[in-house]
Amino acid sequence: MPGLTTRLASGSLRKASRAVGIVALLLTGPLLADPLEPAAGTRESGGVTDAEPSLAVLPVATPLTLGAAYRLSTGLSFGRGIRFNNPYRLETELGDDARSLSATAPYAAVSLGVAAGRSALQHGVFVAGSFALEGVPQEVISPAYLVLYRPEPRWGLRGRGGLAIVVEPDLNAGFEAGLGGLFQLTGGIGITVDLVGSLFYGAATLESSRTAIPVASLELGVAYEYEVLP
Repeated sequence: MPGLTTRLASGSLRKASRAVGIVALLLTGPLLADPLEPAAGTRESGGVTDAEPSLAVLPVATPLTLGAAYRLSTGLSFGRGIRFNNPYRLETELGDDARSLSATAPYAAVSLGVAAGRSALQHGVFVAGSFALEGVPQEVISPAYLVLYRPEPRWGLRGRGGLAIVVEPDLNAGFEAGLGGLFQLTGGIGITVDLVGSLFYGAATLESSRTAIPVASLELGVAYEYEVLP
């Protein structure tokens, strides 16, 4: 009987050892898997392993990855405008009385723009800062949305629309839109011409509780462009 007991205990011990070994193999098997073998959820075709994209992190598409060209530009222009309403009886009247058209002071404007696109039509942003060259000090900042169309390398059309923020003499804000063109003299330097329309709201007068002042301006200038191809 002692021998039978010993054999039974020995057999139970071997079974328990096998069970522990199987559990350990199941738990550590994925960690010991060959890293060169295809992982679960992949398939092989022609020697190339294709992973299923369900759990993959897809890259973010940007204008650069999409093959877009970038165009950076800076400019300096000079202009003058015409007011179509003269509620403040300005001295630069163009007619016989104070209700006629009036001319704005000549001004200079510096600008910075960037546009991107995959074709001749590009979109971007445009910021201009202008200041009066004579008379009452006046500064205007104009951030805008930019559309650029370049059918040919030497010339193009551009349009913009946005806000016109008057910094001085009195803080005010209006709307501005422009349409113009550019002709390249060299690889990077060109001449520009723009027709700009703006609308401002002024203080009350004896005739009106709220004045609207539309202005049309013509700007001539030079610009430098730098293009980044994909």
